[in-house]
Amino acid sequence: MKFRATSGQKSKTPASLLLFGLAFVLLLILSAQGTAANGSGDQDPLDKELEPQAYLPLAVSYLAREWTQVGPKPADIEKFYSVAVCGNHILAGSDLGVHSRRFSSAANTAWVREQPTISAAPTVVIFHPDDCTIAYSASRGYGVYRGEFTNQGQGGWTWTRVDKDNQLTAARFVAILPSVGNSDSQVIYVAGDFGIRWLPEPPTTPQTWQSTNVNSQTTSIIADDPSFAVASVWNDGVYIRTSNAGWSPLDTSQPQDKQIYQVVVSGDMGLAGAQTGAFFKRDGNWTPIDEIGQTAFSVAWGELGWLAGLRKDGVYISMDDGLKWLPLNQGLNGVGAEDFQVRDLLGCPPAHGLCIFAATTTGIWRWGSYTAEPQGGQEP
Repeated sequence: MKFRATSGQKSKTPASLLLFGLAFVLLLILSAQGTAANGSGDQDPLDKELEPQAYLPLAVSYLAREWTQVGPKPADIEKFYSVAVCGNHILAGSDLGVHSRRFSSAANTAWVREQPTISAAPTVVIFHPDDCTIAYSASRGYGVYRGEFTNQGQGGWTWTRVDKDNQLTAARFVAILPSVGNSDSQVIYVAGDFGIRWLPEPPTTPQTWQSTNVNSQTTSIIADDPSFAVASVWNDGVYIRTSNAGWSPLDTSQPQDKQIYQVVVSGDMGLAGAQTGAFFKRDGNWTPIDEIGQTAFSVAWGELGWLAGLRKDGVYISMDDGLKWLPLNQGLNGVGAEDFQVRDLLGCPPAHGLCIFAATTTGIWRWGSYTAEPQGGQEP
């Protein structure tokens, strides 16, 4: 395997030498950090679980893996804003609505544009958590849609608008979560310039959506644990769901930059992607991530660790709960360009393999291997 040079030409240096050099540099850095932590060479308590000799092989192995493009990027779109996968289906939101593919398709199979009436509208798309044949999308300027896979037509999906009287035209994000107090039922949320709206169940026909106590611009709603959801309220910070219609600030500590695109929280730690960079929450405080100096549009947490998707600088990963951050960009086309953006990151469900999907200005990309049929069990 060859490493790609930043100029776009292939490097003539053997990959093994590059990896050895990278490992050596990382070892020096990590050893220095461990010594500097207390000045005596004793190990920092926070680093006990990932000593350099354990961290290095994992880091080098991950950094050497390449991203693979999922289908050619359609020539008429500016960028992809979101990606969703479920079974054999993959959906992506762009400035021209939703596009679809199937994992069983050939690598060069084109994306199918599902919503030809939508244009110049950043779109976010999700699957229903219990049904790979149902999806929902939110398009700024066009509202909220329900998609059903009927296997009819070119892409096989049929889309119906589900916000009555253009109520949610300024929609930006959509999420389906368990109902508070009744995990056997589900509620659906839409975030947008209007704040957060919801319904007691995912709709199949146009509905009048109910208000919450958040009425200012909201850019995302993400739940690491389905029962624990956080929202990024623009210029106001991180909010937590307290009831189906109620949201409140996560705590008194907030990221220094409250212009947050996405935020994810797991336990007592969290990651926020903001206009001026990324912030990590530990011990009750949000602190800037020194290695990330660009706008962070997307964040994720999962089997691989913490992930941040950036403007220009691609994808960064932390495998030790935010202590160290490294670029994960091998083979990711566009990194380094001023107009390059990673707008969405999606970690694969464990049953489908160790992998990541990224929605970017240069296309949809996959890191690692995705298994369409779940490993070791059935999916909904």
